[in-house]
Amino acid sequence: MDTMVIVSAVVGNSDGPSAAVLDEVSTGGVRLAISDDQLSELVRVFGYPEVEERVRRSVRAFEVALDVGYMGIMYHPRRFDWPSLRDRGDSWIFDLAYASGADYIVSYDDAVVKAAASLGFECVLPEGLLRELL
Repeated sequence: MDTMVIVSAVVGNSDGPSAAVLDEVSTGGVRLAISDDQLSELVRVFGYPEVEERVRRSVRAFEVALDVGYMGIMYHPRRFDWPSLRDRGDSWIFDLAYASGADYIVSYDDAVVKAAASLGFECVLPEGLLRELL
């Protein structure tokens, strides 16, 4: 699950698709693979002033952090060179998806979506994952 999906679950509409996907994580309906690189990126992004000021309810941020940390399955993937990636900062997503055997990468990032298709991964929006769960 890409960083901005988790950020959207915290700062966005509590009834929105990102929040619904994180609710599925919290109840075990979705297995979430996590890694040190992903958690580091989450801390970095949540520390951006423009993100910090959008966090309306600190208890929601805490709740999501607990769900990710407690329900997420930790992997320590080997780092690969993904030559088709435009943004090398996105490599952690593909390293984690490969190591965990993920069924889906969940992302809003168009570059991740395009790269996933060329690298043989299936990438969906949160809305798409929710449809798959029905």
